[in-house]
Amino acid sequence: MSDYLPDEVVREILHRLPAKSLIRFRCVSKSWNYLITSSAFIDSHLTQSLSHPSNSNKLIFRHCDIAAKVEHYKFIHNDSSFDQYQNVEFPLTNCFRLIGSVNGLFCLIQDEQFILWNPCIRKFITLPRDYDHVLSRSVFGFDARTNDYKVVRIAFPYTPKPLLVEVYSLKEGSWRRKAGAAASLLPGITRDLSCRRDAFINGAVHFGVRDCINTPRLKVGPSVLSFDLSDEVFHMTALPKFGAKTDYDIFGFRGSLSVVYIELVDNKRSCFIWVMKECGVVKSWIKLYTINLTGEFRSVLGFQKNGHIFMQAGLGKNARLSSYDPQSQQLKNLGFYGWLSYSCVHYYVENLVLLDKPVLFDKQNGELSRWVGSRKRKFCAVGLQGVVKKALTLAGGIGRVESEDERVRDKETICKLKKAMVDQQEERVRDKETICKLKKAMVHQQEEIATLKTEMTSLKSQMATLKSLSLLVQQWNNQVENTSSGVGDVGSYLG
Repeated sequence: MSDYLPDEVVREILHRLPAKSLIRFRCVSKSWNYLITSSAFIDSHLTQSLSHPSNSNKLIFRHCDIAAKVEHYKFIHNDSSFDQYQNVEFPLTNCFRLIGSVNGLFCLIQDEQFILWNPCIRKFITLPRDYDHVLSRSVFGFDARTNDYKVVRIAFPYTPKPLLVEVYSLKEGSWRRKAGAAASLLPGITRDLSCRRDAFINGAVHFGVRDCINTPRLKVGPSVLSFDLSDEVFHMTALPKFGAKTDYDIFGFRGSLSVVYIELVDNKRSCFIWVMKECGVVKSWIKLYTINLTGEFRSVLGFQKNGHIFMQAGLGKNARLSSYDPQSQQLKNLGFYGWLSYSCVHYYVENLVLLDKPVLFDKQNGELSRWVGSRKRKFCAVGLQGVVKKALTLAGGIGRVESEDERVRDKETICKLKKAMVDQQEERVRDKETICKLKKAMVHQQEEIATLKTEMTSLKSQMATLKSLSLLVQQWNNQVENTSSGVGDVGSYLG
């Protein structure tokens, strides 16, 4: 992959780069393009991005201009300061209904056509339509166990029949019907029309439902139907008791299930925010905040990680996105105006999801699963004929530089990579010189060892000779002693 850096070092460096830079770095070489567009790298890059603290405070704000039928998206770089943001071009026509957003990947629907869109890399795909075309409720979520994005459709029948549950898996690229999961629920579970917003929280999608058979005259409050995306099983949790005709929304609040409902009390509209402290434990519901909606307060749009609440203040074209501090009860204008009835604010992480997905041809509808648009943001679905050049133009636009700052950052990153390569090359040269010196030292030591072995052999031979001489001397001494002893005996005899 590189003449100077090991593959593991290159992967580690690329994992730490932002997604927009990686899009451009695909042009460096075929090996880099193959690595960056691989599913394994996309998953590991997302894991690295989610673990980085600086990526946890980025927001994407969506609002729809009903009159002009145009959607607007803005990247907000810091959730504590909203003065730095970037407009994101939405590539589709009209105002789509937003199903959900996870990690910066959006799921939208229009005319029974599901679309997954990644604004960071400016790519989207249309999902196949091979599912049952019945009235349903859909939620978008993420299975962290398999790094898979899933769309869950639940058709609530008006008669006491089992639910129709279908799951689309991005990795599998197809819809699956979950008859076993639906059979585990009692008949009579139906969608609660008072629930205006469903949610994905902690690996499960949550729907507002009621039991139209076992709760006569709807005297019992609604419940939350949760579908675990990993195990693909259902769980039912009762909601706190409130008025039967009260509209409510399901949100996630600091990783916990939250329900926000608005009720008219003494001719005054009030907003009540409940949070479930322990997952699945009904007794752990607590009323966290009560907000008086008189004056300019209109509705809750979401929650910030610091506990502040995104709210709509004002109506119509004069509506504005605001941040409400429930502790100080202060409302801060964030500077975004327009129609906010279909608005939402989500935390997002720059990622490469969908980068490895091809642009498929829909044989049934004779269209590409890619929509091509003009610079005036007027978009339409087009057939295969005459679309290739436009598609290539759009695909080329994916890699263009967003701003001068990004171009400067990319140049700095390339310079750092080149410097790292030069440093690595110099280290390798030094390592080679060190290895050569070590080899010479080893040869010299081997020669010295051989000389020592020869000297040891010579010493052993000399020692053996000395032992032989010592034995001879000992024998000679013994003979001399024996001789002298004999001479003494003879002298004594003669005397």
